[in-house]
Amino acid sequence: MGELMNNKKIITVGHIALDYIFNVKELPKPNTSVQIPSAKKYYGGAACNVAVGVVKLGGISSGIISCVGQDVVSSGYSNYLKNLGVDVSGVYHSEDEETPKAWIFTDPNNNQITFFLWGAAKHYPELSVPSFDCDIVHLATGDAKFNVKCAKKAKSNGILVSFDPGQDLPQYSKEDMEDMVNNVDFMFMNNHEYERILNLLNVDLDYLTNKINILVITYGKDGSIIYHDGKKMEIPVIPADSIDPTGAGDSYRAGFLTAYLKGNDLYACGKIASCMASFVVEKIGCQTNLPTWDEIMYRLEKNE
Repeated sequence: MGELMNNKKIITVGHIALDYIFNVKELPKPNTSVQIPSAKKYYGGAACNVAVGVVKLGGISSGIISCVGQDVVSSGYSNYLKNLGVDVSGVYHSEDEETPKAWIFTDPNNNQITFFLWGAAKHYPELSVPSFDCDIVHLATGDAKFNVKCAKKAKSNGILVSFDPGQDLPQYSKEDMEDMVNNVDFMFMNNHEYERILNLLNVDLDYLTNKINILVITYGKDGSIIYHDGKKMEIPVIPADSIDPTGAGDSYRAGFLTAYLKGNDLYACGKIASCMASFVVEKIGCQTNLPTWDEIMYRLEKNE
């Protein structure tokens, strides 16, 4: 599968966050409570999960545009990113707000409820949209209006645009989503988000596949489907001892986009993405068990 392509770069736009992840026997109903075994902090944020995933794979550099509070330093997250080589020059530091935080609860069926502290992310409207000196801009969870501006700017500069609305999908108005669909080259979503987007736009699958060059829908343990040029490619999952699904989608995007820039065909991109996700679900935390490129190749060979 495709080898290293020098001087390629992916810039992600969206959250750097501190995650608190809980696996519970069941999600609580209103006016009830459930016990949690422990509360441990993990590094997260969808955009940052992708940026870190890219540099972990090697051969492609990454940067991030985001908003954080001063606790990004005291938490160790800032030094961690710098030591990995993620370009954080586009990160805005707020003096008066906390770094965004997520409390993520998952039941045995992998249903999730997330409570998200916006914190410093309220400053996105104040940011200037950069010119984006890179090959792909990946727009993840964050400010919908800012993402629309970034998509249009990158597209006008001839840069490939990738979009994953994630759990911030309710932020997008119909007009916002139409703008995104008209300005992205890759669009990633899970099956729940896919249904919501069809309803939001009042369209069908054909509409999306005609608008978007590479459309990817993930179905958890049932794999993923890539739509491109009138073709449908079904990508199987790679077997794994799943502990926690949090971050699997972000790692899939990191694997897919990195593989694409390394010159792989779309089916191989899907297999590499699926394999990367198989590592992440084996540990708690979005960035805890991110693999290297060689580790992915080895696992794929074992599963042939």
